[in-house]
Amino acid sequence: MSALQRNPRLLCVFHALQMSLFPMAILTVFYRQDLGMSMTEIMLVQGGFGLAMALFEFPSGYLADRIGYRRTMVIAAVLNAIGWSVYAGAEGIGGVIVGEMILGVGISLISGGDAALLYESLQETEREHEYGLWNGRVRFWGQLGEGSAALIAGVMFAYWPRLPFVVQALVWGGNFYVAWRLVEPDRHRPVLGENWKQVKAVVHHAVRESPKLRAVMLLTIVLGMSSFIPVWTIQLYATDAGMDAAWLGVVWALANYSVALSSLFATRLSRRLGLNGVMLLCIALVAIGYAGMGLVQSLWGVAFYFVLTIMRGLFSPPLGHEEQRLIPSSDRAGFLSLRSLVFRGSFLVIGPAIGLAIDANGQRPVLLVVGALLVASALAGLANLRRVHAPT
Repeated sequence: MSALQRNPRLLCVFHALQMSLFPMAILTVFYRQDLGMSMTEIMLVQGGFGLAMALFEFPSGYLADRIGYRRTMVIAAVLNAIGWSVYAGAEGIGGVIVGEMILGVGISLISGGDAALLYESLQETEREHEYGLWNGRVRFWGQLGEGSAALIAGVMFAYWPRLPFVVQALVWGGNFYVAWRLVEPDRHRPVLGENWKQVKAVVHHAVRESPKLRAVMLLTIVLGMSSFIPVWTIQLYATDAGMDAAWLGVVWALANYSVALSSLFATRLSRRLGLNGVMLLCIALVAIGYAGMGLVQSLWGVAFYFVLTIMRGLFSPPLGHEEQRLIPSSDRAGFLSLRSLVFRGSFLVIGPAIGLAIDANGQRPVLLVVGALLVASALAGLANLRRVHAPT
């Protein structure tokens, strides 16, 4: 096996460690119980994270295309280790924001680069047709890692609330080694020069020159937002409904396992239903998930969160493969980062507004309104995708 052929497996390991987010299962509870933060402040903190991502998302992808995917991922591992170390010592919202800003830069350096490295590695070894399969595998191991970490996180939190953050910093030390072992594909790498002209060319291509790429990007953003918003509400939703905090890790684990398993079946389902069919199914799942969480007045409402996590696993591999086919190789990470930039920028606006609405009106009515808006946006996005004759 050549060194380049090992990249897909190494990326599975990298993503598994990256997504072994021990603090995530207890994060909002840590914010409220240990730091005394309100829901509005929690959303503002995540808005700060989104701001850091928005500021560095596209430049980092643009940089990765020019200095190499492997090199940027090595730098990212170092920054993530530092960011979680800062988080471990935070005593208030100020320390949390500093940690989130460092993590925002670190994660942005990975955004786009890992998927671009996977696609270029498969293409160079004449296995491009396997991208959807490997994309599902990468997501499977990532969600498996996150779910397994969540099962342990509650015990760690009970022993010492800072322990999940300390362990997370050590995990990124391990990911530094994995990133170091990756091999850069032998691809055309644009030189650093006339940067503003090149950036404008990338944006112009995505916004004006390729309607298919634009349609795929927009639908990816809407469906991604549909599963991302509940991530920051589900822990308080569950505890407010009467769930003991000790069970939050189990909920988080089951959610991630559902993403992992549905990711494995996504490519096979896409072959049977076509891309449009899978997208219609995902939109239906968004409607069911938000309606259930908004209407069920008991702890059973948590079950509808899993509908949204299943949707998350189903839409990404087939839609991601379609996106990769439409992106020029020379700026692959840049295009993926541009889409993530729009996503993060959107949440920077939407997140705090949702937080304010929840503080004022409670979660259930807000989730019903948000769900209706997301379903309408997704249907419009799918209609646009079909209009530009994206292949199924």
